[in-house]
Amino acid sequence: MGYFTATAALSQIEQRQLTATQLLHLCLERIDQRETAVRAWEFLAPEAALRQATSWDKQFSNGYQASTAMPKLCGIPVAVKDIFATVDMPTAWGTPVYAGRYGSENAAIVSRLQAAGAIILGKTVTTELATAASGRTRNPHNLAHTPGGSSSGSAAAVADGMVPVAIGSQTMGSVLRPAAYCGVFGFKPSFGVISREGMMPVCDDLDHVGLFARCLEDIEWIFDVLAVDGEENSCRQYQETEVSGDGESGLRLAWVRTPYWRQVESPAQSRLQQAVNALNQANIPVETVALPSVCDDYWETVQALCAYGLNANHGQLLETHRQACSPQLKDWLHRGRDISLSAYQQALQRGAHYREAVAAILGQYNAILTPVTSGPAPYGLATTGSPIFCGLWTLCGNPALSLPIGKTKAGLPLGIQLVGKLHDDRRFLQLAKQCWQVLKALEET
Repeated sequence: MGYFTATAALSQIEQRQLTATQLLHLCLERIDQRETAVRAWEFLAPEAALRQATSWDKQFSNGYQASTAMPKLCGIPVAVKDIFATVDMPTAWGTPVYAGRYGSENAAIVSRLQAAGAIILGKTVTTELATAASGRTRNPHNLAHTPGGSSSGSAAAVADGMVPVAIGSQTMGSVLRPAAYCGVFGFKPSFGVISREGMMPVCDDLDHVGLFARCLEDIEWIFDVLAVDGEENSCRQYQETEVSGDGESGLRLAWVRTPYWRQVESPAQSRLQQAVNALNQANIPVETVALPSVCDDYWETVQALCAYGLNANHGQLLETHRQACSPQLKDWLHRGRDISLSAYQQALQRGAHYREAVAAILGQYNAILTPVTSGPAPYGLATTGSPIFCGLWTLCGNPALSLPIGKTKAGLPLGIQLVGKLHDDRRFLQLAKQCWQVLKALEET
C-alpha cells in the first residue's frame, strides 16, 4: 500500500524528512479526492488539525527538548469513531437523535491520543448506535459493497489512505469484520485493556475499543498508547506479560473452523486453507481443533447479551424518539426487552463456560487461527455482513486480530482471524508478526 503508515511517518518526522503539516496535507488531499465516493467521515476538523500540526512543526524547528522524549504519536493524524465523546467535535452515535451534540469532556482514548501527540482529524461514520442500520460509508475497494460495520468509517478511512490509523469499537464483530472487508489490520485487545470511559455503551459485557492500521507495527504503537493497567472504572485489572525477544518461533496454532464453517463461501474457504498450508510449510504447525460442544450455542448467547445491553442502555428511545429509530434498531430493542434478568444471567453463565473451553485450547496452543468473515464484503449497503465468526472471541474477551490474506478475483479483500490468550496482548502481537511474515505473501496475490 502506497500511503504512509504511522511508524514510517514518525521516523521521517524525527529525521526532519517530513513535517507534520506535510503529512496532514497528504491526508486532507486524499480525503478531498475520495470522500464524496467513500463517505467515511461524519465530521472533519481540518482547521484545528492544521493548527496542531503547525504547532508541532514549530517545536521541531526550534529543536525538541533533548531531555524530553518525543511524544509517541507526535503529529500523526488519527480518525475516531463517532461514538467516542469529544468536546470540540459533535458525537452523534450514528443517529439523528443526537446530531450536533458535544461532550462535556473527551473520552479517555481521545485524551490519551492527544497526550501522545496525535492529531484528531475527525469523527468517522458508525452504524446506528453501533448496532443497527448501516451508515453511508462504502467499501474503498468497490463502492457498491459494504465496508462492514459498525466501525465502517474507521476501516474505510484507513484502507483508502485518508489516515494512517483509526479507532473503532467492537461489541460482536465491529472491528475485525470491517478490517477484513477493507483489507487492513484490525485489532480487538483483551476485554478491559483499553478504557471505555466516554464511549457510547452497547453492552457492558461485550464492548471493546479496537484499532485499525495498515501495518502491525502501527497496531502495536497505538496499543501501547491506549493500553491501561486497570485504574479506570471501565477496565478489568490488566497485567502486562513480558515478551520473549529470542526471535524463535516455537509456535503451535489451533485451526478452529467453528460450527459455522459451512457458511464460509468457497473462495474464502480456499484462501483460508492456503493460509493454513503456508504456515505449516513455514514450520509453524497448525492443527485442526474442534470447539467443544459447550460452545455450540455461542452465537445465540452473544446476540442475547447484545440485545439485553442495548435495551438497558438505549431502550428509552422507543418511547422518546420512536420515529427516529430504524426498523433494525426497534427489533433489537424489542428483543432486549423480552430477555428477562434470569435469562441474561444464564447467558453470562454460558459465557463463563465458553471462556473455560477457549482457555483450555489456548493452554495447548499459542493462538487460534479461525475465519473472520464468511467471505468478501457483501454487495450493497443495506447490510454490513455477519459477525458470526467474531462473536465467540468477543464474548470470551480474548485479543483478536484480522490479518489480510489477499483478494478475490473481483478485487475484494479477504481476511483471517488470529486469537490469543486473554490478557497476553503484547506477546500475542509479537507472535502475530511471526505469522504475518508467512501470510503476507498471500496478501500480495
